[in-house]
Amino acid sequence: MKPLLPNRIAAASIAEGVATDLASAADHLAEMGRTVVAQALLQQARRHRVQAIRLRALAAAEHYATIAKPR
Repeated sequence: MKPLLPNRIAAASIAEGVATDLASAADHLAEMGRTVVAQALLQQARRHRVQAIRLRALAAAEHYATIAKPR
């Protein structure tokens, strides 16, 4: 049986979704006047977006490595 390969594109999509939810929650909290908590959530949202970008870049590099090999 083949080992399962990590699906970095799916993980990136999940990270992006989490970042969107965190940013939405931060916006709501900022409207309520809880700016410190909102800033903390925005920082987490940024981290998730960066992780999504890294995962997509890694997936692209791995894909390129598989198609660029001479046969």
